[in-house]
Amino acid sequence: MKVILLQDVKNFGKAGEIKEVRNGYGFNFLLPQGLAEFATPIAIKQAEKSVARYQKEIGVMTDSFKKRAEELSGKKVTIKTKAEKGKLFGSVGSKEIVVALQKVGVDVEARCIVIEKPFKETGTFSVEADFGYNVKASFEVVIKAE
Repeated sequence: MKVILLQDVKNFGKAGEIKEVRNGYGFNFLLPQGLAEFATPIAIKQAEKSVARYQKEIGVMTDSFKKRAEELSGKKVTIKTKAEKGKLFGSVGSKEIVVALQKVGVDVEARCIVIEKPFKETGTFSVEADFGYNVKASFEVVIKAE
C-alpha cells in the first residue's frame, strides 16, 4: 500500500514523502497513529504543494539565520558580575549571554547558544551559536568582576 507521511517517522522517512509499506505496518501503526494517510491522487498533489511551500519557508528561514550569524560572528560581548579572586558568585549561562547580546543589538534565542556548562569564573571565552540548518557563528564572551 502507498502512504504519504504526515510527520517525520524515525528511521523511516520525513513528512511529505510517499512510501510503499506493508499493509500491516500501514493499517496497524502509521494510519492509527496519524503518521500517514492513504496516497490517493488528490492527496499526492496536496503533499507535493505542501512540500514545495515547506522548502520555500526553510529557504527564507535559512537566509534570516545567515544574516544573524553574520551580525554575530566575531563580536565581543562583555558581562560584568560579582566575583572574588576570579570566581563568580553564581554563574553566567546562555540567558545572561542573550541579554548581553541584546544590549549590543544582536537578537539571538537562548536555545541557539552552545555552551557545555555555565561559566563560573572571570575571563574570555569562545562561544558558538548554532541556528540550525548548518548555520553557526562564533563570538567571544568576556566576563569581568564588578
